[in-house]
Amino acid sequence: MPSFLIDSNLGLDPAEEPWRSVFSRLGITTTCTTDLPELDRSVEAHEPDIVFMPIADFHRVLASGDRHYRGLAMLTSKFTGATTLPSVLVVGKNDPATCLDDLQGASFGYINRSCTSSYYAPAILLQHAGRSLSDFFDLRPTVPWQGQIDAVVSGDVRATMVLEDVWKTTPSNAETTKVIGRYDQATGALIVVRDGLDETVVRALLDTLLAWKPKPGALFGGFAAFTESGVARFFQDLDQLPASL
Repeated sequence: MPSFLIDSNLGLDPAEEPWRSVFSRLGITTTCTTDLPELDRSVEAHEPDIVFMPIADFHRVLASGDRHYRGLAMLTSKFTGATTLPSVLVVGKNDPATCLDDLQGASFGYINRSCTSSYYAPAILLQHAGRSLSDFFDLRPTVPWQGQIDAVVSGDVRATMVLEDVWKTTPSNAETTKVIGRYDQATGALIVVRDGLDETVVRALLDTLLAWKPKPGALFGGFAAFTESGVARFFQDLDQLPASL
């Protein structure tokens, strides 16, 4: 039976329809986790047949020369339907900062070290400026998504980077915060499948992913088929980052 390891942070609940029926029909067993180091370990050991994982973690797998998994489907923006998911640099409305350079030494809220929008996006912007994420910011883990913005408003952190879709979802964010920078080349999390997995299962899963419509208020849009060209620019930027990041 094919096994499917799911990052629970990404909004796919295998107990909900159509997933429950599809997974049952295809004989797919599921495991959900928020322990990303354990997810990475399992992927490195080639344990699951299918994985829903952060895009930067998949890039790290490929960069190591491991081709056991290939991309199947990518998350899209709920506003544009595109596979690019811009990240915006957010500070309080009355903060004097007008650009990234003004924030050296500032407290910075991020979700985790696998997060594209709050960890890798600022790292890439700083790399382009010849600077280091860990040296530039006082990094502080925060509650994800709107929680990052709330942390800026409350003063728990001075700045954060968050999906533009998240910032746009709550109209009051434009009244309490401002955007002073952005990274536009990021792509969202993706579903990968192992090499040699039964193509009947792969095709049926892909068909379901492409047809799925998320609930109103969901963090992301639906899925699009994975393409190498769709991630090429983001992967090129990730390639320039230090391996120790």
